[in-house]
Amino acid sequence: MGMYGYYFTIDNKLVQQLSNGEMTLEHLKIGDYPGLDIDRSWEAIHYLFCEDIADGEPPFGYIVPLTTEQGIDYGSFGAFFLYEEQVVEAYQAMTKLDEADLRLRYNFQLMVKEEVYPLAPDVVSDEDEEDFFDYLLQHFNKIKQFYSQAVAEKKGLVFYIF
Repeated sequence: MGMYGYYFTIDNKLVQQLSNGEMTLEHLKIGDYPGLDIDRSWEAIHYLFCEDIADGEPPFGYIVPLTTEQGIDYGSFGAFFLYEEQVVEAYQAMTKLDEADLRLRYNFQLMVKEEVYPLAPDVVSDEDEEDFFDYLLQHFNKIKQFYSQAVAEKKGLVFYIF
């Protein structure tokens, strides 16, 4: 069974209600909100920017928000929220990065050694290095586009793993 990452945008007021416990995600019809599925790339992208699997420092820690202090109960793995201004912060950081910058951050061997999801030392080989980078780049570009739209619409967001 894989663990997939999913974003959806919501009004900042709803983010506030979720963050202070006035509402739960179960009250929302998630399918009614613009969303983005990033497959199994979520932990690897977070690691790429934060050199850890969780609790990365802003603004890069907001790209795939896995921050304990912004976590909320939801499903088996929880969910994480970002306010509109944090989405803006992350997007501004992303716009300064291109493929060459990502390649400088990319350390496939270390990611395998650290067992960053979805990599597993007993399954991957050196031949997978370029394909995995392409996979991360593809999803990073989708995330950047998704954040661009959220910024244009002045939205916050929720990220969860299913």
